[in-house]
Amino acid sequence: ADIDALEQEVKTLTEERKQLLEKIEKRNKIIKDITAGAGNLIPGFMPRPEEERAAGFTRESPEYRSAFLKHLRRIELTDVEQRAFTAVAAVAGGDSAGAVIPTTTQNRIVEIVKQHAPLLAEINLMQVPGGVKVPVEYVVNAAATHAENATIAVSDDKLKHVDLFGYEITKLLQISKSVMQMSVDAFENWLVNNLGKSLAAKITSLIIDGSGNGEAEGINEIAWNDDNSVSVGAQVSLTANNVTTLISLLPGGYDANAKFLMSKKTLFTDFMPLKDSSKHDLVTREGNQYYIYGYPVMLDERIPLHEAILGDFRAGYYGNMPEEINVVNQFDIDTNSYKFLGAGMFDGKPALPDAFVKLKKETSGT
Repeated sequence: ADIDALEQEVKTLTEERKQLLEKIEKRNKIIKDITAGAGNLIPGFMPRPEEERAAGFTRESPEYRSAFLKHLRRIELTDVEQRAFTAVAAVAGGDSAGAVIPTTTQNRIVEIVKQHAPLLAEINLMQVPGGVKVPVEYVVNAAATHAENATIAVSDDKLKHVDLFGYEITKLLQISKSVMQMSVDAFENWLVNNLGKSLAAKITSLIIDGSGNGEAEGINEIAWNDDNSVSVGAQVSLTANNVTTLISLLPGGYDANAKFLMSKKTLFTDFMPLKDSSKHDLVTREGNQYYIYGYPVMLDERIPLHEAILGDFRAGYYGNMPEEINVVNQFDIDTNSYKFLGAGMFDGKPALPDAFVKLKKETSGT
């Protein structure tokens, strides 16, 4: 009887243990489902995974990228895109009007700008919000010998400051309402390529020819004279001697990093025919890179025809882009089209004018 009673007790305890384990397993599954938001156990209360990420949406989020590019075209957003757009816009400006361009789109525009404005890679370019005052040495005294135990005098080196802030540069694009039919990727490609190329052209033009009056100051605003430039008459052909004279005007301290800047047409019509006294071509080529007396040649169509600048662009020219490029839009009911405005800021000026020398061949119209 005792044995039977013990067997029954063991069976009872075993069954109770089995039931308890099942309850624990069920409870753990419920906790796991609640944590993951799976199953939507309590509708409208527990978040789904994408909702959990909403508070962490940033300009880098793919959901925000698609939301921003759809918003520009007035295309309805998905629930997730709307949450991403609202979250990022709130951080940027407090409402949808304060939305900022997604990081990936911004980086693509900047990449296009740099590809089509190679001068940006050559100058001393900064990105300081609000502007910057840059100290630049323009009088540097030579080192001196020193007699033992004698007092060392402070070198009277001199600094000047280059103040760089930012002038707005803009590009207005217009496209028919068919832009609504573009995919997100296709629209982004159209936007970044058109804005990037247009802004690049303007920035390069400012670096070369900016007036300094309400805009960046270009290299051509340097006061050119017989000490830093060579002028060739309209009825006279450019000679190798003109080129060597130009090179001789550039101070030796800038020589190591000096490059020529001219248009492709100037290179081929004015410089390519030249030969030195040994009948060797002045212009040589390695791959796609051209050289004149060993100095690399940068080609840009924004520099005036029959002009060439030789200089150390990194030492001699400072630029600042204090704000990121952004895009705003508007629907034009009169033309049934969309307008997109790309806006950025740029300022620059020659910091060391003596880092540049210039050759100019006059034309019959001047």
